[in-house]
Amino acid sequence: MSKKEKKERYIDRWRKQHKEVRLYFKAEEYEVLKDLASKHNMSVKEYILKYANDVKKAFNEGYRKALVEFIEKPCSFYWAVRKIYDGDIALYEVPCSICGKPMIFNHKDSNWESEEKPALMRTFKNWYHVSCKRSY
Repeated sequence: MSKKEKKERYIDRWRKQHKEVRLYFKAEEYEVLKDLASKHNMSVKEYILKYANDVKKAFNEGYRKALVEFIEKPCSFYWAVRKIYDGDIALYEVPCSICGKPMIFNHKDSNWESEEKPALMRTFKNWYHVSCKRSY
């Protein structure tokens, strides 16, 4: 084996599989973290990983709840989100006229006010709620 073809050491393989993250805490912050971890019979590393997983689960649960609400009550979901964004919101897809794959548009597009919204208003100008048609 030549010097160029050095055999890979175990530690090098291990480092490829385990990514390094460095965190620096003030001594008193670390003590608080260490105390919290020990109360749960965990190491500091285990405690941080558990917390990260809990945050991920909470995020996924919130996303799932929002999706269910959107499916079951799209109007109330839309108005709640519209209130958060303080105005128009949009997220829709349209098939490409050439390849048929979806093109995704939203209210943050630079041409939303000048082109997209007016085109949608023209396209759907004769659409209505069934209940509105009955009362009209």
